[in-house]
Amino acid sequence: MKLKAFIVDDEAMTRNTLAALIRKFCPDVEISGMAENFSTAVEALKLKQVDIIFMDINLGDRTGFEVLDELLSYQAAVVFVTAYEEFALKAFKYAAINYLLKPVSHLELIETVSRIKQSKLGTVASTDLTGENAYERKRISIPNKNKIELVAISNIVYLAAEGSYTLIYLQNKERIMISKHLKQLEEILSAYPQFIRVHRSYIVNKRFINAFNRADNGYIEMYSGVSVPVGGLYRQDIFTFFEN
Repeated sequence: MKLKAFIVDDEAMTRNTLAALIRKFCPDVEISGMAENFSTAVEALKLKQVDIIFMDINLGDRTGFEVLDELLSYQAAVVFVTAYEEFALKAFKYAAINYLLKPVSHLELIETVSRIKQSKLGTVASTDLTGENAYERKRISIPNKNKIELVAISNIVYLAAEGSYTLIYLQNKERIMISKHLKQLEEILSAYPQFIRVHRSYIVNKRFINAFNRADNGYIEMYSGVSVPVGGLYRQDIFTFFEN
């Protein structure tokens, strides 16, 4: 399956380097076009349909986010390629497939394209952020070595505070440590009613709750078999959840 890609970056050397990496390591991807700024990117993409948009964030006096704001109904997998790590939290709001830091590793590029090819068999995360499946498409940014991975929020089972860090437990039983306080994650997840604070050190995804046990001051039994303690301040919220 041949995928069409479009590169948006304000630096010619970066555009050409990324294009060369794609041609060398991703033969199933065809470079359909490139743009150096906001106006040329929007104009070109409105005239053609591509499968992948490799998007820089800083485009001089405009941003890659502004380009995507002009293409809200455009169906394409978005991959941010940037030197700006601090924009990762905003990137996941645009349902990006990945967030690659410059200089781009060819291994990470191959992994990203492979993920997009697999997603073409189902639902591709795109710039279309409307509809009932928005929760399924949303991602949260997880710093990991020299890249920032975007993990599907729907795969998060629960979060546990670990000092100034937070442990994120996923559906596949993987555990990820992130250098953010649980309070910061709670603010990010506040837009999703699927998550509930049950303890000063725990937030859980309601979809994975199996039962509430009143023993030992109360704890939640997750479908995975894990027991999560319930704090006194949060017991009423748990009772309300089970009553509804």
